[in-house]
Amino acid sequence: MPTIIKRGDKFLARVRRQGFSPVSQTFIRKTDAVAWGRRVEADMQAGKWVDEPAQARPSLKEAIAEYRHKVAVRLKGARDYAYSFKEIEASDLGGKPLDQLKPSDLAEWRDALAGRGLKPATVARRLGLLSGVLSWCHKEKGWLADNPMRSVRKPTVRDARTRTLDPEEVRYLELATSAARATWLPDAVILLIRTAMRRSELVGLQCGDVDLARSVAILQDSKNGEQREVPLCPEAKMAIARLTADAVKQGRKAVLPINDPEAVSFAFRRAVVRARARYEEDCAASGAVCDSKFMHGIRLHDLRHHAVSVWARTGGLSLIELMKVSGHKSPRMLARYAHLSSEEVAAKMATLNV
Repeated sequence: MPTIIKRGDKFLARVRRQGFSPVSQTFIRKTDAVAWGRRVEADMQAGKWVDEPAQARPSLKEAIAEYRHKVAVRLKGARDYAYSFKEIEASDLGGKPLDQLKPSDLAEWRDALAGRGLKPATVARRLGLLSGVLSWCHKEKGWLADNPMRSVRKPTVRDARTRTLDPEEVRYLELATSAARATWLPDAVILLIRTAMRRSELVGLQCGDVDLARSVAILQDSKNGEQREVPLCPEAKMAIARLTADAVKQGRKAVLPINDPEAVSFAFRRAVVRARARYEEDCAASGAVCDSKFMHGIRLHDLRHHAVSVWARTGGLSLIELMKVSGHKSPRMLARYAHLSSEEVAAKMATLNV
């Protein structure tokens, strides 16, 4: 019997028989899917079925090329995926015909990535990226009877970021950004610290989407592709007002004078180095012992963790209001960014009359 799978309002008929390549076809009616599957099985049994030549099936490299052209260009972060796609195409997997691609091949590739020292989260992202291609080959193109990645074990990811800044680190960071050649950096950092925006969201923000009267910034193209409004606290409102005023003066539409998110990260990394150097100078001048962890390992995205955690610690915002600030759609995702210590929670409990 053929395998019949309901996908939305259509039915996929799939036939697998030893000695033949898997074949599948989609139908509007289930009866048509069953009839086609039985007819194919009968032809195979009678020796009448002509298998599709192996050379007519695209290789993984060819499939990726078409996927990039037709699908990936519309995805968020398409530019970031380009390197990973090229790496897959150049690997041993790239030259394999799709119908010869087995879960064991994918598992071997996964282990090779881990063997190169890539972190579990990076390996998981590469697997997910390739799985998207294979799923498209299966569902949209009919080149695969199934997605072989479904049978491949994913690495366990336990490297979630929990780094936030203490008040002294924020102070030194502000001193460092004020000395930056990028004059927009101080206000950009203030916005990231106070609004929890992502760097790509800030870089893409247009002056016309800033509503100072309502104290909101409207993100037309957030991470999930949906429009969302970012509440602006007074400090963030002043920072964005300065940036938009400069933009109007310079005759540009974007709030920031750059269009590459990586430029923000680059300027931020230089500021972190300057902040640490300034801290060490102050310690030497006062005879204090430097804390080795001060300003250590801080990344730009940690400012998003910091912002969410700071607003959560105030206790003045409800869960829904915190999600409005961060843009998260679920409390589970919000919890990955709101880093509250048990001591902080216990201290707040002590103030409640329960």
